[in-house]
Amino acid sequence: MTPTRRLLVSAMSVLILTCLSGCGFQLRGTTPNSQLSFESVYIETASGTPLERQLRGAILSQGNTVLATDPKTAAVTLRILSEAQEKKILTLNAQGQVREFSLLYRIRFEVADKENKKLLEPNELALQAFLSYSESQALAKETEERMTYDDLRRDAVSQIMRQLSRIKPEK
Repeated sequence: MTPTRRLLVSAMSVLILTCLSGCGFQLRGTTPNSQLSFESVYIETASGTPLERQLRGAILSQGNTVLATDPKTAAVTLRILSEAQEKKILTLNAQGQVREFSLLYRIRFEVADKENKKLLEPNELALQAFLSYSESQALAKETEERMTYDDLRRDAVSQIMRQLSRIKPEK
């Protein structure tokens, strides 16, 4: 790269960064409004599941909220009512072989306070992804399916955290 071109690229980079910082750009989840407004959360779900681990990590990353070990001591209780993965055949080729699947991840949850008053009524998230399939790559497609469900679960946790951040408990 020539010195003139390098200088031009550097100047453009600085200009873009200046514009982004001047417009108020912030990464999602970094604004004060995205912080949880309660001091403790109890997660009521099956212990040791990937969903439980991801929810714990997301809540602890808030910094201002702790995980309670007893629902009676927690400011709010997040109840996972159900979690399901569905796989449906979407398309077939002329020989009747599967070419594409529809992957669906569903989760139902609710949020209650110490007195079991519903702060967030039972809510269902349904996230969908499409997965192409080839019998010659069955093992790789199995791994891709597992990774896709992991991505859908992470997205569901992000959506749950956004909904939790909107809850303002009564004082």
